[in-house]
Amino acid sequence: MKYNIDHEFVSISSQTATHRIILLHGWGADADDLLTFGKEMREKINYDFEVISLRAPGIHPSGQGRQWYGLYPHDWKGAEVEVKNLIGTLKKFDTEQIPLRKSILLGFSQGAAMAINAGFKLDLGLIIACSGYPHPSWHPEERCPPLILSHGIFDEVVPISASRIIYEMVKNKSSRLCELAEFDGIHQIDINLIDFIRLKIIDIF
Repeated sequence: MKYNIDHEFVSISSQTATHRIILLHGWGADADDLLTFGKEMREKINYDFEVISLRAPGIHPSGQGRQWYGLYPHDWKGAEVEVKNLIGTLKKFDTEQIPLRKSILLGFSQGAAMAINAGFKLDLGLIIACSGYPHPSWHPEERCPPLILSHGIFDEVVPISASRIIYEMVKNKSSRLCELAEFDGIHQIDINLIDFIRLKIIDIF
């Protein structure tokens, strides 16, 4: 499929897809960073997925990789602008063939923060936030998408307390699915996450 969106992306397309996975990479990575994980999800979860991995608009300060907004110092105003831009792009994926409610939005680290902040304003099927954190102005509404949080206990880049805060905020607001999967690991995606997702999305899709 072709999409007229404001973000560059790489994809694993499918003309027969009934569902979609949208991936948001972390700080300093690029659009192809999570594509292998998306491909594995597509192969192991029993749905016909199209996979879209979006490219963050900004260049990382090192000159290699991308960023959704500046960190060190945190550019929270820039983050708000990019969240609005991302919402605009995600809305364009709301098609008759694959509506947003049949889409998974998955982000890692800074991408997870973007996924939570943008995704909670949309009617997505599921948000998955890996090693993420909330933006200071973020707060969940009562009507929010199902959420799976995954975070390594020994993460020294984004402390696990960040996901625990998100979990408590959402559980106190919403009756929708909200799960926090903690694992023995650092700043990474859990190797068992796909199996965990597969068990949960049966009730969602």
